[in-house]
Amino acid sequence: MDRPDTPILILEAASRVTPDDLAVVPSDRDLVACDFYVEGIEAQGEEVVGGYRLGRILNVDHHAPAPRMWRQVSSTNLALELIEAGADAIAKDAVVVVNHVDCDSVLSSGILAGRLDPDPRFGKAAIAADHTGEENLIADLLQGIDAEITKSRNGDTRRTLGDYAYSIQNLKSLLAAGDSRLDHMAREALEARLRKRGKAEALVSRGAFHEAGALRFAVVDEPIEGELFYRLLPDAAVIMLANRLSGDSSRWQVKLRLGQAAPPGFALSDLGIEEFDPSYGGRWNAGSNRRLDPATRLRGTALDPEEYAARLVERLERRLTNAPRT
Repeated sequence: MDRPDTPILILEAASRVTPDDLAVVPSDRDLVACDFYVEGIEAQGEEVVGGYRLGRILNVDHHAPAPRMWRQVSSTNLALELIEAGADAIAKDAVVVVNHVDCDSVLSSGILAGRLDPDPRFGKAAIAADHTGEENLIADLLQGIDAEITKSRNGDTRRTLGDYAYSIQNLKSLLAAGDSRLDHMAREALEARLRKRGKAEALVSRGAFHEAGALRFAVVDEPIEGELFYRLLPDAAVIMLANRLSGDSSRWQVKLRLGQAAPPGFALSDLGIEEFDPSYGGRWNAGSNRRLDPATRLRGTALDPEEYAARLVERLERRLTNAPRT
């Protein structure tokens, strides 16, 4: 299913992307925006298979703040739905646009640009990467490569077409011959991801997580992916991880993840986190405060983890108390 005439364009990652931001993309073709939210498209555009359409923009993305996305679905699953709906759903002269190269972004865009076959394994890998944290070689490889690139560039999240091609190349090597054919850096990235799995298990087993109502929170030495704890903390409605912010030890980076014990229909957005942490942003079941606060131009929060957790618990208990009974 190789369609080399379907170009891929990488935009600089941003906390907000509006339709106007995409209007300046140097192309008059249809734009298939994969795995990043085009702000307001669910309200301004039309609901279609795989996401939303607004003019020449087709947003194949699971981050939209709409009930149809408040489930365990990722952009790759939406891309597979779009392919299944028929080739006419995607303009033949479209440009596929991404702004990061993690597992879900690479798989969804790769499928829609014809770089990858619409393999159901990719849908399972994206769910593992974005939601359940289950061990999955495809997900662990691509998540690992993305993390390794960020680390090698001192936290810089900008990506290039070379980075994208590198992920695709090593994914195809993995599918063809297992991890024995991976590039040296890719193999190290996969091993680092698997070590993080071991670290997550060790944190839980040694009691690093504090219980506060339906919240489970831990202070860690360095950032670790929240999805790795989803299966390990089955009684948590919300999982919180906090670490000192790199470059400013007076501030804290916080990651949140909706847990298995969250009631149906519940979303992190119900907690009003931005009221006490203006840097917070994310989707219905995951978020962090890594983005810049527009007012202070700072990342993270000055609140210590215990105070942050207390404010979460207060809002969480209020929300759970008022939740409709089923």
